[in-house]
Amino acid sequence: GRQRYSLVDEHLHDAALKLLELEGDLRRALQRQEFEPYYQPIVSLADGKLVGFEALMRWHHPQRGLLVPGEFIAIAEETGSLEAMDWQLYELVCAELPQLCRNGGYATLNVSPRHLRAPDFDQRLLALMSRHAVKPGQLRLEVTEGALLEQPELVQGCLGRLRDAGVLTL
Repeated sequence: GRQRYSLVDEHLHDAALKLLELEGDLRRALQRQEFEPYYQPIVSLADGKLVGFEALMRWHHPQRGLLVPGEFIAIAEETGSLEAMDWQLYELVCAELPQLCRNGGYATLNVSPRHLRAPDFDQRLLALMSRHAVKPGQLRLEVTEGALLEQPELVQGCLGRLRDAGVLTL
C-alpha cells in the first residue's frame, strides 16, 4: 500500500524459497513414488540372532540423494502429505515382507496417531496385507503413547480390531 515499506532479509527469503521448493519436491515425490523403506535389523539380545526389521522411511530425492525423515517429515506433516507417504511405505513393506521374512521374523511399521483415528485404517491395512500375502504375525505396529491420548476409544477400537486379526502392536 501507500506510504509503507517492507524489509526483506536475504536469509529469510532464501529459507522461504527452500521451503517452497521442498513442498513442491514432496508433491512430485509422492507422484513418482520416491519414498522407500530402509530396514533396520532387530536382533535378539539373548543370542544375537536376527528376529526382524524396523521399516523406516527414506526419501530417494533425485538431486539430493537419500534423505532421512528429519529433513522432510515436519514439512510433510504441515502440508498434509505424510499420510499418503506412509501408505506408499506400507505398500512397499507389505510387498517385500513375504520375501524379507521368508525364514521367520517380522517387520515393524511406525504408525502415526492420525492413521489410528481414521475410521478405515484397520480395514485398509488388513486388505493391503491380504493383497501381498502378509501373515499377521509378520507385521508389528509401533504406536506412540501420545496416539492413545486423543480420541482414546477410537484408537483402542482400531488397535483392538488389528490385534484380533493377529497384528501385534507395540
